[in-house]
Amino acid sequence: MRKQLVVMLLLSVGLGVQHITAQKKEFTEVIKKEMEVSNALESDLVVKNVFGSIAVEGYSGRTVQVEVERTIRAENSSDLDLGKSELQVKITQLHNRIIVRPDAPYIEFDEEKLRYKWCDNSFELSYEHNLNIKVKVPNSMIIDVSTVNNGEVLVENTRGKYLKAENINGGITLTNITGKTKVNCINGPVTISYADNPKEASEYYSLNGDINISYQKALSANISFKSMNGEMFTDFDINKQFTRTNRSNGNGSKPKFKIEAQPVVQIGNGSVEFDFETLNGNVYIKKI
Repeated sequence: MRKQLVVMLLLSVGLGVQHITAQKKEFTEVIKKEMEVSNALESDLVVKNVFGSIAVEGYSGRTVQVEVERTIRAENSSDLDLGKSELQVKITQLHNRIIVRPDAPYIEFDEEKLRYKWCDNSFELSYEHNLNIKVKVPNSMIIDVSTVNNGEVLVENTRGKYLKAENINGGITLTNITGKTKVNCINGPVTISYADNPKEASEYYSLNGDINISYQKALSANISFKSMNGEMFTDFDINKQFTRTNRSNGNGSKPKFKIEAQPVVQIGNGSVEFDFETLNGNVYIKKI
């Protein structure tokens, strides 16, 4: 059965299809929205997903094109209808920022700090949901994307000055990108390739997974590495090795000081700082 649904005032009309099986009932629709960006270089795209994948592709156009596949699953028709009603997709455009995220009565989201208070822990939802989000953006936009479960984070062909990517239970792949980079991945591999090496300090973290990263051959960086059960490998020529000492202050009336030393390798003239950290994973730094 196919029917048209008005999802929200901010969203365009999508086509919904409900599938009924012996075990679970399922509803799927595709939501599309297109927005123009006046100054892509100073604009940012924020995608804060919870269940599902994120795919961002840069291109030479002027509009942001969002496509979301929304899926609701439940054990019975009444719970399915509740999920269809409650769990929506919210797209907001505030000044130079576009935010894409799930929305429901039990979700609180701070649009200034870009943080969730996901739901009240006193109850469990009677339905499951999944949002697979695809966005095509002007390639000079700033990117900030994250998800938690059931998905991967993919970004390709962007040329913005900053890119932040996070995933809890899944991998992160950034392909043919530029700009200052901050990556945080808990349970999954990280794979990155640069069209132009970052000119500002960047951070790469993976708790349980390898980091495979490819820079252009003209790399000039000081690369620090910290791991409990991993090693770092590179095919770049290393000019020198040294140790960096970091000192952090504690909180409270009795401050505590933590001093730790990290090994650093210098490639080229060491003009920018890159920090790598894993717990259970290796770091592979390769030359393109």
